[in-house]
Amino acid sequence: MTYATSRVLNQRQLIAVERIGDILLPRNGDFPAFSETGCLSHIDTVLAPSHPQDIKDLKMVLSLLSTLPIPLLKGFLTLLGYGERLPKVLGSQLKLLEFGLRGIVFSLYYSGKGSVYKPDSGVYPVMDYQVHCAPDA
Repeated sequence: MTYATSRVLNQRQLIAVERIGDILLPRNGDFPAFSETGCLSHIDTVLAPSHPQDIKDLKMVLSLLSTLPIPLLKGFLTLLGYGERLPKVLGSQLKLLEFGLRGIVFSLYYSGKGSVYKPDSGVYPVMDYQVHCAPDA
């Protein structure tokens, strides 16, 4: 269960994002699962540049997806991956939805940001990603 809050999404929608995140980014070796990083608390930052109609549509989709049990949600996310095999009218919309959901989840996960209680998400150390700037000598 998420302890994240949002000014944009309600708790049910946040839980849907967290469940989608855990399906797309489960614990893998030393990499933490999406829900273990605490990155969901930065959802408002990721959604800030979005158009109001896009936010409204996202909220509707997340509300619908929040009602699905995990196996059906996994199946739905798998179906989104087959969008290119479907007729263009339907397939293009499914690919767009997949792109949007993955974009939100992966942007949060690889931001390196955690929650207020755990500021480091734990993703960068596992990747051995370190930014170092030094002035030219």
